[in-house]
Amino acid sequence: KNQMITATVKAETGSSIISPVIENSTVTSMPITINVERVCKVNHGDSYEQVINDHKKILKEKLEYITDYTSIAGERICLLQRFTDLWITDAKEHEVTEIGSSSLRHDKTVIKSMENKNIFRPIHEERPARVVITNGIAGIGKTIYVKKFLLDWAMSKTHQEYDFVFVFPFCELNLISDESMSLVQLVQQHYPHMRQLGETYPKDSDRSLFIFDGLDESRFSLEFENSPVCSDISKPMPLQSLLTNLIKGNLFPSASIWITTRPSTIHRIPSCYVDRMTEIQGFQDEEKEEYFRRKCQDEQLTEKIIALVKKQSSLWMMCYVPAFCWILTTVLEHVFKSSHAEEFRGSTVTEIYTNFLLVMVTYHREHRGHGKEKIEKICQLLQSDRAAILNLGKLAFQYLKSHTFVFYEEDFKSFNIDISSICSGFCRQYYIEYSPLSHRRVYSFVHATVQQYFAALYIFVAYHNEKRNLMACSMMGRLWEIFSKPTFFQVCKSACSEVVQSHTGHLDLFLQFLCGLGKCRIQKCLLGLLTHVEEQKDDLQNTISYMKKLLQTDIPPERCINLFHCLTEMNDKSVVREMNESLHQGVLSSKKLSLADYSALAYILKTSDMDRKEFNLSTYRISPDGLKRLLPVIKSFEKITLTGTIMDEEMVNSMSALLLANKNQIKELCLINNTLGDTGLKNLAGALMSSSCRLEILHLCTNDLTEQCGKDLISILRTNRILKEFDLKYNQLKDAGMKQLSLALQDSDCEIETLGLWGNEFTHCCCEDLALALKTNQSLRKLDLGCNIIGDLGMKLLCATMKNDGCKIEKLGLHRTGLTEGCCEDLTSVLRTSQSLIALELGYNNLGDLGVQRLSAALKDPNCKLQTLGLYRNNLTSACCPDLAQAITVSSALTQLNLSSNSLQDFGVTSLFEALKNPQCRIQEINLKNCDLTAACVYHARESELYTGMYT
Repeated sequence: KNQMITATVKAETGSSIISPVIENSTVTSMPITINVERVCKVNHGDSYEQVINDHKKILKEKLEYITDYTSIAGERICLLQRFTDLWITDAKEHEVTEIGSSSLRHDKTVIKSMENKNIFRPIHEERPARVVITNGIAGIGKTIYVKKFLLDWAMSKTHQEYDFVFVFPFCELNLISDESMSLVQLVQQHYPHMRQLGETYPKDSDRSLFIFDGLDESRFSLEFENSPVCSDISKPMPLQSLLTNLIKGNLFPSASIWITTRPSTIHRIPSCYVDRMTEIQGFQDEEKEEYFRRKCQDEQLTEKIIALVKKQSSLWMMCYVPAFCWILTTVLEHVFKSSHAEEFRGSTVTEIYTNFLLVMVTYHREHRGHGKEKIEKICQLLQSDRAAILNLGKLAFQYLKSHTFVFYEEDFKSFNIDISSICSGFCRQYYIEYSPLSHRRVYSFVHATVQQYFAALYIFVAYHNEKRNLMACSMMGRLWEIFSKPTFFQVCKSACSEVVQSHTGHLDLFLQFLCGLGKCRIQKCLLGLLTHVEEQKDDLQNTISYMKKLLQTDIPPERCINLFHCLTEMNDKSVVREMNESLHQGVLSSKKLSLADYSALAYILKTSDMDRKEFNLSTYRISPDGLKRLLPVIKSFEKITLTGTIMDEEMVNSMSALLLANKNQIKELCLINNTLGDTGLKNLAGALMSSSCRLEILHLCTNDLTEQCGKDLISILRTNRILKEFDLKYNQLKDAGMKQLSLALQDSDCEIETLGLWGNEFTHCCCEDLALALKTNQSLRKLDLGCNIIGDLGMKLLCATMKNDGCKIEKLGLHRTGLTEGCCEDLTSVLRTSQSLIALELGYNNLGDLGVQRLSAALKDPNCKLQTLGLYRNNLTSACCPDLAQAITVSSALTQLNLSSNSLQDFGVTSLFEALKNPQCRIQEINLKNCDLTAACVYHARESELYTGMYT
């Protein structure tokens, strides 16, 4: 009686074992666990390749099938059939995000998902990444991704560059964290068949991959600074030292290391030891549907589920998390098969998780009795399981507050929880296999959000059934409870005060669930667990009013958005409704928005399906505080525009915070016609030079920049290697500023490709420095010098460089730069020798007929690569047209020609018309607007085939 029975069965390789039959015994504890340990015997004479094959076979058998928490007895699910592709990207930024985060809406052509096989691909074509960290929020698929990787290797599909691949979950390593062991012992303890190789493994020539899964579940610290150095793989050392030496490369430097973690624990590995950071971002919309179809085999039922979820945009948004997809599918499969389908709304996460509780309690009771027990009403089930559910909720709450997500048997005992009573549907368990510690089990909730739900349920039931406010932390609050029963509003207020102060967001959903549990519809579902149903109308209204007041205070933007999720759980959408009406009426540009308005706008943007290409801040009379409130959402847009704004220090700081925001996707920032000034640029420069900044295009037109900002421009261009296009039109850099800018362009670290300097009041005095920059810079392709009077002298200096093979300029803008026919000889020389120049804009100068005649001679040169030529308003007459006509007939490159606003008249263009008829002519577009043409000439062009591509 009450004894543990163990049995050992030995069998030859290839034989079958019949599971032991239990007779004349009463089983009081479930489940019954049968551990089958396979030991692969390898003779010393066997080849090294045979050991590899045996290792693969063991992993394949272990990983090929997975267990679903709602599987029927004996059902096995093939991993390859259930696995749905995950979106994984290179990631330099990290943030703590929970399931309420917006789903991905990236354009696949812009941000490509990394293939499983490329995790360790060479970096910059130099060497393979040795240490890789893959991060992702709870339930995003990190562990299943690792299993798929291992299975692909074990089946010899991919990753065959490795001889051996080993995985060590941190939740298992916790159990041996106090022991000392060598690397060889660690491998052999978890993989006993490796003992057959003895000291022959590992060698420096071995190609091995060590995977450490779930750093966030580690209960021991990694000391990188104080850990003693060790390079001996057979020398025992504390587990912490073993791991740090392995990561640093002191131990087994030829091995690759892969660590998975939640974003909150990335900092435990110093970035100097990490070669690549990747991030699992969950499902795209197509993968969401694919998962539902793989999980639910009934095609008609699947279509019903997808249709319902798509109607609820908040649910569809949350489905980027695979674990939430599983919970949702589990609930909806049950709902649609029941008689209560019409009653189910699924409009809030509280309703989803409450139904999940009911489904799993029912499932557990059915399978605990092996189908022999008759299922009572759900309220009776909840009543009979009340103690187990509340004890599990107490554990969930206590450990949620301490950021603990992994538990052990002793933890359950301390909370008086019988593991077999109810936990199997809500908790998953791991075993330490192939070690003396195999009797130890490790547990966690099936998803972090389930832990948050149970924590909220525990707090709510304590209030509802016993009128206790377990969220009251202060002594005054606890004393108050002695003399006065707390209200639900006071419970929510206490919870709210704690949640809004959190910078991690680990309590966000807890607060949403707590608010949602106050509704009568939800309480009716929980009768049995709850002693009665109580209308919380006044308390909910007070909570709603309190949260609206909080939105006007200085709290983190992410917490503001969460408050709107809480309001949604309580069916209050008044602020969001008002903001939506303002958006539709188009009155926001003339309305001064409050902090609550900005938070409402952020919530609307977050939960909408709008295009994420561009967000124009100018539409909303943006303030610095408003920008902070919008930051969590607008950072996912590709382009941000802000025009006509006073850029004081506070606004610049807010803009810097936006550029440095975690996971920001901003590629283009357009700050035009603002008051940034030199001081503002200095303050913004820190963000622009940060490795967190992902800007590729920056527009700072008309921002009162002068030569005083030259040093900051140098720093930005030398440091930011991502920035490719920089537009500085209509500032006042003048010659001094241009000379400093030229220094930056000479630097080999400067990788700018397009530079706009239109209207910066510089002259020929800076052209010598600029010419030197063009000679050495290997990245600059487009340069616009328009509206700066550099004159013929400046042009001469630039042309001397542009003839050099080192100059890579492809497009040069010289509009209104004071050029005359005197520079055309230099330009002609450039056109004849440059192998890169394909576009030249010379509009609004004074080249005259003689100048253009010289250019025409160069255009006829077979070495001339010019495709586009702009000669707008250059005092041209019909005299230059015959030469131009000859040039466009002979040129094999020129396709676009702008001759507008020149007095060519009918006589001049006639020769051009004749040239256009020539089959050798490559011209596709010619602009002859405002060329003093008569109506008859224009009519002739229209009636003929010449009019296509012609502007008159």
